[in-house]
Amino acid sequence: MGASIGGAARFAAVGLAAVLAGCGGGSDGGGAPGGGGGGGNPASGWVAGSFLPASSFAGRCVNPRSGTDPQTGAPYNETRGTATDENNWLRSWSNDLYLWYNEIPDRDPGLSATPDYFNLLKTPAVTASGRPRDRFHFTYSTEEWLSLSQSGVEAGYGANWAIVSSLPPRRIVVAYTEPNSPASAALARGAQVLSVDGFDVVNSNTQAAIDALLDGLYPDSIGESHTFTVRDVGTSVERTVTLQSAAVTKAPVPVSNVISTSSGPVGYLVFHDHILTAEEPLVAAIEQMRTAAVTDLVLDLRYNGGGYLFLASQLAYMIAGPARASGQAFERLQFNNKHTSIDPVTGQPLTPGTGNVPSASTS
Repeated sequence: MGASIGGAARFAAVGLAAVLAGCGGGSDGGGAPGGGGGGGNPASGWVAGSFLPASSFAGRCVNPRSGTDPQTGAPYNETRGTATDENNWLRSWSNDLYLWYNEIPDRDPGLSATPDYFNLLKTPAVTASGRPRDRFHFTYSTEEWLSLSQSGVEAGYGANWAIVSSLPPRRIVVAYTEPNSPASAALARGAQVLSVDGFDVVNSNTQAAIDALLDGLYPDSIGESHTFTVRDVGTSVERTVTLQSAAVTKAPVPVSNVISTSSGPVGYLVFHDHILTAEEPLVAAIEQMRTAAVTDLVLDLRYNGGGYLFLASQLAYMIAGPARASGQAFERLQFNNKHTSIDPVTGQPLTPGTGNVPSASTS
């Protein structure tokens, strides 16, 4: 089960943040119980509150792979296992590395399919405003992750949905569309989604309806067709749109402008994704603004899903310049209270990350 398990800002570390090399692997678990549950199950080996090291279950896969891991260059080391083996690895790994590990209700890993079980391995706590404390708990298959992070390509319509209200009366609108995507010709920014495949987006609250809405809004594969009823901004007229998912190439830096003002040129930069394909357009945008003698910059991160920390650091360096950035802490990884001084993934001391000198000579 190759997967990318997302933390806050998609790949940064707040919840779970790692790219799994195989169906199992990672740091050893053990320690505190997972925040609830009780009893045990001899069939699955589950004993509530008792955690074997994750390495005890590493590489036991329902569908073991052969060949070389494209992320590490090392051969896969996987053997035939069960969904319970995979779930046991996820349970121990989460208990070791999840930031709020002691808030996870401890459930029998033998009673769920692997993706469903992973969805349960998070804190149920909410913030003072009522939002889930962990809002970034999700998986990617290895293939999807590599395609998105390295090439900027993912299956979808090219529509970014803004969920203004997730509870009925629900409100979901189009935040933006990717250029040359199925959605770009059919949907405009601000259009409200009223129904998906006949299910009422605004008021439906059954599990079947919610599942159908999620399937329609976020297709898993290329070639899926789903029908939407939408209402455009400034009109009361509803219209029907059928979208077919495709391989959509994301534009991580869709807008880079220099605006003339009475106080001098102002740069405006929209940055959507910290993925590898963002590096070149970011460098080009900053070069353009430096040439235009920009001293004020609006960096628009409203719809940024996060990504690689080194790109965030690189952009910060380019904006601040070497005099202000060199030697200064840019980010600090914080794990849970089991790992306060050593990074459990790399084994290296936890030290603040400093500004990265970009690949182009830009400041």
